Amino acid sequence: LSNFLSLPVRIVVLVAVMAAILFPLYWLASNSLKQEQEYFHSPPIMFPTKATVANYVDILVNRSLFTRLKNSLLIAVFTTITTVLFGSLASYALVNGMLPRRIKNAFAWWFLIQKMYPAIVVAVPGFYIVRSLRLMDSVASLVLMNTSFNLPLVILLMVGFFQEAPFEVEEQSMLDGANLAQRFFHVTAPMVKSGMIATGMLTFVASWNEFLYAVILTIVKAKPLTVLIAGFITDKALVWGPMAAMGCVVILPVLVIMWLMQRDFISGVSAGALKG
Repeated sequence: LSNFLSLPVRIVVLVAVMAAILFPLYWLASNSLKQEQEYFHSPPIMFPTKATVANYVDILVNRSLFTRLKNSLLIAVFTTITTVLFGSLASYALVNGMLPRRIKNAFAWWFLIQKMYPAIVVAVPGFYIVRSLRLMDSVASLVLMNTSFNLPLVILLMVGFFQEAPFEVEEQSMLDGANLAQRFFHVTAPMVKSGMIATGMLTFVASWNEFLYAVILTIVKAKPLTVLIAGFITDKALVWGPMAAMGCVVILPVLVIMWLMQRDFISGVSAGALKG
């Protein structure tokens, strides 16, 4: 667009796009501060006339917010750690292992197929497996399912980063007597750190927002925030205020983490795009 649009037109387009992106977030935050008669008002009230934190008090006191927040954090953090660790090891083995090219390509296609089919396809088998392992209503069950579903994507993404890492450095470490584990953790992994951060952030967001397995495999103790939000939709009414407040709570940790890690995340994504 910058090739044929003037500067004022580009500014107008940019402002329109930013408004389209930011307005849903503003509407969510404003509804969380409105009283009940305001978020049911017609026509809609754009700005709260009497802002209140009653909705936040409600989810804090009556909805077990801290317990659900702890569950979501544990699920997302442990899923990210296990997925990036084992996915990086698998990618490293595919790139630098002694397997023939045909077998490597077969593995790549298999991981791609695993990522393409919808999660609901394996929901029932996953339920029976988790129940057989006696992991129902536990954080471990959701970490297991999220790891299995995010692992193929991490492997596919990390393969590109390991392929671009200079193999000469690893050869030099082999001559110095480093074993396989030492070469991976001390030589190759630091060179692909940006890629690991980028894939880790994608995995964290996917695990944080996951709903299907969470609603199937949890009952009371291990419910995360995503299942708690769905509980505001009942057969009697839709509780807009507390649900909007809970939505703000769900979004905030992801925004903070992305803001703190944005430089490494953008550099990792950019490197992956260039390598592709």
